Amino acid sequence: MTGAPLPDRLDTARLTLRPFRMEDVERFVPLIGEWEVAQWLARVPHPYGLEDGRAWVALAARNRAERASLDLLAVRRDDNQPVGGIGVILADGEVGYWLGRPHQGIGYASEMLRAVIPAAFALGLPRLWARTAPDNHRSRRVLEAVGFTPLDAADQYELTAGRWRFLTQETA
Repeated sequence: MTGAPLPDRLDTARLTLRPFRMEDVERFVPLIGEWEVAQWLARVPHPYGLEDGRAWVALAARNRAERASLDLLAVRRDDNQPVGGIGVILADGEVGYWLGRPHQGIGYASEMLRAVIPAAFALGLPRLWARTAPDNHRSRRVLEAVGFTPLDAADQYELTAGRWRFLTQETA
């Protein structure tokens, strides 16, 4: 991976993706804390409270400083309201994202991914991948809509250097 600086912000038509801040905690915790959101997230405890949010902001800042991951809060450009978050583990290119329930189904997940994908490849990652729960059909559709392809019949998707790539279990 290159030594290029991690982006401080990524702008889309409707969103700004930027590092999490302590002053954001009270506004994003209710979104990620809902069971309908948390149930799909492998690394998020439930219930998720203010202490979890503060610990996450500190961890995300440390991971950024150590270039371990790029973790960004997505806020609406018009009112700075948090809608979700997205992150990339820089060691292996794993992508994860979430959206609060009021912000689902209106294209924000695709918008976040379309902003992060070129930034991750610009940092020198050769491959991005994501894991979804087998019955998380909405996330599967989002990943496929932005160019990720299923690796196998399980739950992994991949995007390689911005090109479509079809792999079987034997080649993955």
